[in-house]
Amino acid sequence: MSSAAVLSRREFTVGGLLLATGLAAAACGGPSGSPAVGRTLRIGQFWPPTSLDPGKAGGESQFFLQPAYDPLIYRSADGSYQPRLATAWRYLGTGNTEFEITLRDGVTFVDGSPLTADGLKASIEHFRRSAGQAAAFLAPIATMTPRGRLVLRLKLNQPHPLLPSLFTQDFLAGDVISPAGVAAPAELATRSAGAGPYVLLPGETVAGDHYTYGPNPKYWNPAGRFYDKITIKVLPNENTALAALKTAQVDVVAGSYAIAGGAKAAGFKVASSPAIVMGLQLNDRAGTLSPPLADVRVRQALNYAVDRAKITSALLGEYGVPVDQPSAPGEDGYSEQPFYTHDPGKARQLLAAAGVGGGFALPVVVPSTPAFPGELVQAIASDLQQVGVTLRITAKEPAAANSSLTQFPASSMGWGVLPAYFMGRGLWLRDAIGMNPFHSSDPELESLDRRAAAADEHSRPALDKQIVRRVVELGWFLPVCLSPGLLFYRDTVGVDPVPGKPFPSIASWHPAG
Repeated sequence: MSSAAVLSRREFTVGGLLLATGLAAAACGGPSGSPAVGRTLRIGQFWPPTSLDPGKAGGESQFFLQPAYDPLIYRSADGSYQPRLATAWRYLGTGNTEFEITLRDGVTFVDGSPLTADGLKASIEHFRRSAGQAAAFLAPIATMTPRGRLVLRLKLNQPHPLLPSLFTQDFLAGDVISPAGVAAPAELATRSAGAGPYVLLPGETVAGDHYTYGPNPKYWNPAGRFYDKITIKVLPNENTALAALKTAQVDVVAGSYAIAGGAKAAGFKVASSPAIVMGLQLNDRAGTLSPPLADVRVRQALNYAVDRAKITSALLGEYGVPVDQPSAPGEDGYSEQPFYTHDPGKARQLLAAAGVGGGFALPVVVPSTPAFPGELVQAIASDLQQVGVTLRITAKEPAAANSSLTQFPASSMGWGVLPAYFMGRGLWLRDAIGMNPFHSSDPELESLDRRAAAADEHSRPALDKQIVRRVVELGWFLPVCLSPGLLFYRDTVGVDPVPGKPFPSIASWHPAG
């Protein structure tokens, strides 16, 4: 899974962009007061980190990075941006091609070195060199110029309207690494080099099993640290994780809808956050492998054929949201008005008009992983069969499935909830990273994207809505449901989630009351 954990929830996997883990956004902090003494926060997490180097990490690593790395800007639980290591930020001029960051004075990293504009430049350069999720979104930066000790100015070779979002914990690029850490990147796999409230304790950590964090004595805001210790235990079996919660071995578990009922019945608090848009991608839009897909009427017919409400209710119950668009409630591009109602009759009419009224077979590749449940694929297949389209499903190990996208006209879809600008670069523009394997292009869509990238924050939402509408009209995707990120926790912990928003950062969780 994952929310900004979880984009959160946001790792490239077959058929979609997971830049989220259900924990993608962080809060601006917990309640005020003195640091907790003698208190330990114990967390159970399904995935181990791909890396403890923020520059190489993916969305599932956010749990393990949030305690040790303060970002430049905090995206709070209500979605607002709050100062953190940066006290101010702004675009210069118009067109979103020049950006300036002013750093907080007096901040030191865990190794004692000061936070400076030169150090921030080195940290961003490390992200750009690395293969993590943030690297592609930093590509438009052409030059970085320190202007004094605490101000860094970025010039871009193309418009980028969401640099403030990029420099939050959502995308990891805001997690500033110390100059010493950047100079010895191999050590970042076993030691933290941030300016966050905690520091990884290597002597109390076993990679792939458990990770332990203690107070960072150099932290600039000790009143914003609420525990003496944080431990994160990797629990790859959800039932085992729920048992650990029941026996008080852990205080919080990140899990899926599969154990939501059991957690709720046991009296634990349950928080959900819209995290991943799930369904199918119709990648072969030119009909190279599947000629019927070249006709937009066929792709639209497949969308009309699926009963999203029924599938979502059966699979996700009260925690799922049916969606027919590559967006989610709360995002600027989202439309409250559905585009595709469940209408098998209309689907058959469109197929007949396209010359495939007798039906056709559609090969699709899906990963053999719980992150994309087989029940969803089978439910989609059942609905499509009713209009004469037969899914031929091939399940492969995730890496193999991802590398074979050009061999199948369709694939699974699992996208972290993201703004349209980021989704375009990951999913539907001509050079989208990995998830547009046939390099499909639409002149209207590309033009709308260019206009939105250069637009100010007041006019961009309307353009984002046009972008999403165009993607839906093209029928390049068959989204079905919005799968949630879920947290299950004891009443001794204050998580402070905001309904419909990504979860707060671990660093802001606090003892209840």
